Amino acid sequence: MRTQLLTGLVCLLLVCASPVALGVGSGLPERGSAGGDSSIGVEYAIDREPNQTGHVRVTATIDRPRHVTGLSVRTPAEATVHRADGLQSNGDRWRLSGAARTARLTYTVPVGLSTAFGRRTADTHNWTLLARQEVSLRARWRWHVGPRPTWNESLALAPGQSGVAGRTAAYIGPHGTETKTVDGDRITLIVPAASELRPDRDAILDSISHAKRASTAGRDHDHIRVFVAPNELASGGYAPSNGEPDVIVNAGEPVRSPVNVWVHEYRHTRQTFEATPEMVWLEEGSADYHTAALTYAAGDIGQDRFRDRVTTERYETADLTRPDNWDGPGPQYHKGTRVVAAIDARLRQTTDGRRTFEAVLGRLMQQDDRVTLALFAETVSAVAGTDLDAFVRRAVTGDAPSVPMDALIDLSPRRSGSADTTERPMNAAPALERATAATSAGDRSGAGVGTARPVTDRHGEWTVLGTLGMLTVVLVSRQRRLERP
Repeated sequence: MRTQLLTGLVCLLLVCASPVALGVGSGLPERGSAGGDSSIGVEYAIDREPNQTGHVRVTATIDRPRHVTGLSVRTPAEATVHRADGLQSNGDRWRLSGAARTARLTYTVPVGLSTAFGRRTADTHNWTLLARQEVSLRARWRWHVGPRPTWNESLALAPGQSGVAGRTAAYIGPHGTETKTVDGDRITLIVPAASELRPDRDAILDSISHAKRASTAGRDHDHIRVFVAPNELASGGYAPSNGEPDVIVNAGEPVRSPVNVWVHEYRHTRQTFEATPEMVWLEEGSADYHTAALTYAAGDIGQDRFRDRVTTERYETADLTRPDNWDGPGPQYHKGTRVVAAIDARLRQTTDGRRTFEAVLGRLMQQDDRVTLALFAETVSAVAGTDLDAFVRRAVTGDAPSVPMDALIDLSPRRSGSADTTERPMNAAPALERATAATSAGDRSGAGVGTARPVTDRHGEWTVLGTLGMLTVVLVSRQRRLERP
């Protein structure tokens, strides 16, 4: 017995003392990452290929921190490598040579991201609109004692190209821009010459500005970039990654609509909570509900249209925790909206208007854990100050709940005109409920191996698993492609 116990303790010590940690991660930077020496930086400079329509040329510049002792990358599918500086080929991967701190890889890659809702990006004779995941490298790295490295990607345009590069999207070609400053922050509309913009530019910027002022939960970026997609691409909107400041919206989308896509995609720029498969509906359901509520509060739709949207009977019997059983993506947009509306109304009633669903989102975004149904119900109850667990679970998994509209119809102190600086937020949650994006727990010392890859499927996810001394760290995130059905 003693021999078995001793053997077990030796094995445990060997595992805990191991200098290597295995990881699989996303190409997205870690939330709260400030870059610097702990970050593996990669910048993708985008250049058009006039003689090869449908492709772009990418020069990826990789900067490796000193404590990263090994780093290799793999190009996107269908990429053709033209030049490698400071990198050596190793089968289907490229490894940084020796002690090189900086390396460059030049390759061409096809552009044309399509989803179930249609084509979102394209490269044509006259213009290019792309998402970062189309050009991103997949990476693996090893590091010694020091801060755990993060993978920090950015986009840029090659010299001589005219356009705009954001963090997760870029446009090259003839265009115009319009910028509005909101409380010191900027919202920039990038309008391709090839697009026929349906709403007025000022109406779009006013609508997003109102949503920005009224929103309290999540990451409040100092610069939002709204890339207008030419009309020939899919209708609706698309966000390459939740919590990032870039969105794509088709030029034909209206503002005065309960499904105002300009506001819907803006709400996704604030979302930093991470959901389990049973709660993925919350990303779209909450964005769609607040889209209707914010557009109504701004006076851009009337009470009847707002009521019809949040009391919809579409997919009312769907179990939102079983996405594999859905007949298409509709349940998260329709029943999800109604469930969030019902919970928001219950919170307002229970707290005499002092707490709203925005407070629930704020708390979820401060959590390190992924959002499960149990955590969601627990958080709603905590915000309400009373046990709503059974109510929440029935609403999510059973028939759609009724929505007490009396609790929702007075969402704004004024019912006409566009947003301005005198307007109060529609959500009157106390200051302690106004949360910013969750940040990382800080750097940890250790040694290990990490990997990074862009996510290519709509419900893709990534995981980082590392053993740092006696501590095992598991971080899980989800990159979402956010769209309108």
